[in-house]
Amino acid sequence: MSVPELAGYALEALVGRGGMAEVFRAVARHGPHAGRTAAVKRLLPELARDPEHVALLAEEAAVTRRLRHPAIVEVLETGVADGVPFLVMEYVDGRNLREVLARCAARRILLPVDFGCYVGHVVAGALAHAHEGRDEAGAPLGIVHCDVSPSNVFVSRLGAVKLGDFGVARAAGAAGRAPGAFGKVQYLAPELIRGEPPTPRTDVFALGAVLFELLTNTRAFPGRDVNEVGQRILAGRLRAPSEVRPELPFELDALVLRCLAPDPRDRWPSAADVAREVAGLYDPAVGTELAIAAVVRGLFGAE
Repeated sequence: MSVPELAGYALEALVGRGGMAEVFRAVARHGPHAGRTAAVKRLLPELARDPEHVALLAEEAAVTRRLRHPAIVEVLETGVADGVPFLVMEYVDGRNLREVLARCAARRILLPVDFGCYVGHVVAGALAHAHEGRDEAGAPLGIVHCDVSPSNVFVSRLGAVKLGDFGVARAAGAAGRAPGAFGKVQYLAPELIRGEPPTPRTDVFALGAVLFELLTNTRAFPGRDVNEVGQRILAGRLRAPSEVRPELPFELDALVLRCLAPDPRDRWPSAADVAREVAGLYDPAVGTELAIAAVVRGLFGAE
């Protein structure tokens, strides 16, 4: 049985499909990446002639090509095959945090606090690079992710933590979009829900919501539907992580609640500040790639 190909990549398995694109695990047949396993993201064929969707994927490719950081999923190449735009990314052999949290919920256990803090530290560092770093040409990046959420943070089998899916990323201060054009409502900052332009502090809010969930395995803003969640976010109805998990220290409560402040001016000034603060809240002997790999292996075994 022949294996389907796309632009020199053998498509081995469909690993994800959304409303706009599908992602395959693939192997490069030739070229500079020959033999390498990669993730190929392809616009759904039925959307290939829609200028708006083509432009969105092209924008994602343009943004992510500029990002070079060990905690950000790398884009290897982009192109068009049979009239369908695609991009080729580093393949992270592992799980995303949504899967990790779901497995914990099924077992009725919580993640170790050091795990949550270490992952938060790594993701904060990745965001700091996107916000304040420079590309290979020396130009400021100034990129706001706009969709930081558990399903977009990946943990490899070796314990490497990677932030991915910059599909709705924007330049800081770029004109606002409708809320539905950004990420998942549970992680949307109030200003995004109001249609205001994103800033780096928009991602700080989402990071706080992810940290809350890693520490408690409950949503920072629960609700029966997206409207109730959105209203809770807009009203600034906050709760401390320790209200769900009493053994959490005051310092973690303070860090997360400052991330989630309704007014961006009251949040941490930058993701780099969050990274520095959370770095002091976990045991560096436990917060390592090796320890992270052991936790994920304990949850999933050889799956």
